[in-house]
Amino acid sequence: MAFPYRRIFSPIDFDDASIRAVETAADFARQNDGTVLLFHVVPMILPPAGTPIYVDVYKGQEETARQKLDEIARRHLRGVKYEISTHMGDPAASILRAATRLAADVIVMATHGRSGFTRVFLGSVAEVVLREAPCPVLTVRRGPVRDQGKVSHWMTGNPITATSTEKLSAVDTRMRSGNFRSMPVVDEGHVVGVITDRDLRTHTGYHEHTDVKTAMSEPVLTVNPETPVREAARLLRERKIGALPVVEDGRLVGMISTSDILEAFVEEEKS
Repeated sequence: MAFPYRRIFSPIDFDDASIRAVETAADFARQNDGTVLLFHVVPMILPPAGTPIYVDVYKGQEETARQKLDEIARRHLRGVKYEISTHMGDPAASILRAATRLAADVIVMATHGRSGFTRVFLGSVAEVVLREAPCPVLTVRRGPVRDQGKVSHWMTGNPITATSTEKLSAVDTRMRSGNFRSMPVVDEGHVVGVITDRDLRTHTGYHEHTDVKTAMSEPVLTVNPETPVREAARLLRERKIGALPVVEDGRLVGMISTSDILEAFVEEEKS
């Protein structure tokens, strides 16, 4: 295995720390034209010797896990190549076997910082993986829990961008491959506009000869990670636009779209 790492194995268990690990894995992939190998283990409780293992009990959990992986990939791995897989069994052993089977160049995973009795009783999956992994391991510590009422919880982090001097043909290719409907335009670290699928359709037939700056929407309206989701929804509705760049300290950190907002409201109704 050689740097840059191109097969980035990211085992997750769906908590906030795991999502941070996925975002870190996505950064690796974007920098190195890599593939994120998203993996989840459904833990199986082994019965006493001689007692049958009722695998069917866990099948529903595995299907639910796969659906969650699909959702996470859609939100956090836009524009990134990825593969999804699940397994039933012991988490640490399953992760180690999968890393070998999938020829991972690096493992990016969360560490939950257990202490006291919990650590003694359950151990740390991350510690076992660190000790026995067949490749380098990067652990991501739990950060501050995100407020689900804020844009930061629902935005797509580190979005794919365009520059104002690119041709529309190049941007169209990236948007199609990533299934995007809009893309922020960034020059010298600053968001200067947004290019949308509508802008591309307006210039159909001229993509090879048209610069992004000619077609993009400007001036650009932005929000920050602390903006309430409902405020972002109001802006999207009033301006009749499909997405908003998320900017913090003058730097683009994400994009939030109408589909993200709808998902936030659906989750709010469930709780």
